[in-house]
Amino acid sequence: MNARFSIRKPATLLSAVILLFGLLLLLVLAWAIQNQPDTAYQIIAFSAILLTLTLIFFDPLLAFLVWLFFIPFAPFFHFDIHMPEGIPDLSYTRMVGSFLAVYLFAQVASGKRKLLTPTFFDLAIPFFVIPLLWSAVRGYYGWLWGVQTVFDAFLMPLLVYFIARQLILKPADFRALAKAIIEITVVIAIAAVVEQTTGFAPFRGTSTATIYSGDIRKVGSFLGNPAYVALALAVAAPLAMMLAIEKTHLKDKLRYVLALIILETGVIATFNRSGIAGGLIGPLVFSILNRRLLKVTLPVLLIFGLIVGLGWGMIQDTSVAGRLGSESPIDYRLNALEYGLQIHRTAPYLGVGWAWFGRLAADMGFRDNGINVLPSPHNSYLNFLVSGGYALLGGYLAMAAGLGLTLVTIGWPRRKKRRFFPLFVQAALASYFAYFIPIAAFDNTFSAYANIIFFAIMGGAISATLGGGSFTDAEAPAPVQTDAS
Repeated sequence: MNARFSIRKPATLLSAVILLFGLLLLLVLAWAIQNQPDTAYQIIAFSAILLTLTLIFFDPLLAFLVWLFFIPFAPFFHFDIHMPEGIPDLSYTRMVGSFLAVYLFAQVASGKRKLLTPTFFDLAIPFFVIPLLWSAVRGYYGWLWGVQTVFDAFLMPLLVYFIARQLILKPADFRALAKAIIEITVVIAIAAVVEQTTGFAPFRGTSTATIYSGDIRKVGSFLGNPAYVALALAVAAPLAMMLAIEKTHLKDKLRYVLALIILETGVIATFNRSGIAGGLIGPLVFSILNRRLLKVTLPVLLIFGLIVGLGWGMIQDTSVAGRLGSESPIDYRLNALEYGLQIHRTAPYLGVGWAWFGRLAADMGFRDNGINVLPSPHNSYLNFLVSGGYALLGGYLAMAAGLGLTLVTIGWPRRKKRRFFPLFVQAALASYFAYFIPIAAFDNTFSAYANIIFFAIMGGAISATLGGGSFTDAEAPAPVQTDAS
């Protein structure tokens, strides 16, 4: 008894000391927030970044998942270190993502990790990155702004792809990634629904419009714009379907079915038509690839279509019908395409430089609904064509094609008798179409978080399907999965 007491006593004392020290730090931080908020926010940012960086050395995969989860919260929890004007901020996303990528590159260089055989997607990446950087250094607001913008929007997601390929080495790892992405996107979806129905939006920036028309709100919780919110939810939805299929217990299946319903409800709550299209395309592609899901998906889509068709007369004079049936956004995009092609002809091969569309189109007489702001192409592919010419758009399309070819190539040797591809590849292909189709209706330059989780899914699905191996392993059996998969 005394021996047990003597062992427990130091542990109890240590716990008490840690608890008291933590409470003291909270009191000091609360005082600083009240009296020196700027200093307090810097302390919070340094602490969040340092703690996540430290976690990398103990468990890189866990650090990666924690980082992915907290990225949307970072601006609101003051995780970003703000620098003087002219110096890029040391944001939570940049600092942790860049350090983790460098850490893994160093391990590959030292032989502690295997350099995986390049995929078709990997080989296509330079054909996009090189013209992208050339376009960025000729950016409308200067080379530093241009490089910073394309780094956040496109280079960081590509680093995330590399990170996922190095860390997601087995099916269990990909399931952990899927769960983390579902958890944060469900939070975003709930926030979108609450904002649309009540207007309550604590996790929203203040610089964007809040109303589409009438009583339809322009949802922007966490990600700032309905299109970016909808895209993130749409690419995550197939993961919920995947986990629901894999689970053998009804309770577990229902949990992920509920997650899927929440995600799709969040997509609808954005009232963004391109995002809604992505939210429908992902599950439909998954169902086609899985085949047996069509027995569920087709009736659901049919019932949904009947409800919309029969109920359209009841909502025809409401803000909902006005928003969903609005033709002015379509007219705007057609005009943007016309002006964009005119600008493209002035520099067809290498483009006019990043973000010059707005200034040049405005000088030609094109305005965004007549308001005094520079217009946007509202089309990711048009943006690439204007900014970087055939080189940049061609590089991006080659990269997208390489990604699709990679998924098909690793899936084909592993296909099963009843299903076209392994479950992870089915989910990845569903996310693939849910991403690349909607971005034709808005600029994915600003959907940074959706870009990040999309490429995390792609890297994770590829590496988990290969079992951490390469194309040379294609003849080997697929990693063992449950019968439900």
